[in-house]
Amino acid sequence: MLLIIYWMLTLCCCLYAWCAGGSAGRLGAGLIAFKTIAGFYAALMDETWGHTAYPVLTVDIACLTAFLLLALKCDRLWPLWTGGCALAAVAVHMASIAQLGVDPRVYHGLKGLWAIPMQLFMIRGIVLDARYRRLAMDQAGGLA
Repeated sequence: MLLIIYWMLTLCCCLYAWCAGGSAGRLGAGLIAFKTIAGFYAALMDETWGHTAYPVLTVDIACLTAFLLLALKCDRLWPLWTGGCALAAVAVHMASIAQLGVDPRVYHGLKGLWAIPMQLFMIRGIVLDARYRRLAMDQAGGLA
C-alpha cells in the first residue's frame, strides 16, 4: 500500500511540476521520474541487504549532478533544495561504504528516505516561485 501511495505522489508531483513549473519544472519532473524509475530497476539489480547498493548509488549520483547543473542554469531556488536532498541520499551511501558496522536495515531504510522530501521541495518551490513572480508583476504594474 505504501508503494502505491509513493507512486501516486510521484505522479502528482511530476504532473504539477510539468504543467506549472516552466522549463525548470519540466526538467525537474523528468529528473524525479528518472530517479524513481531508474532507482527501482537499480534496486532490483542488487537485492542483497548486506552491503552498499552500488547501482542505486550510481543513480543517486547522476540525480545529484543533474539537479546541481539545473540549479546552476536556472534562476529558481528549488533545484538547490532538491539537490540538497540528493546530496543527503548520496551521503547515506557514502556512510554505508565508510563504516563497516552499520546495520544494513538502517542503511536500506535511509537510502530511499530522501525521495519524498525531494518531490515536496520541488512542488513547494514551484508554488513559491509562482507567488513571487505574481507579486513582482503586481508591484511593477503599481509603479507605472
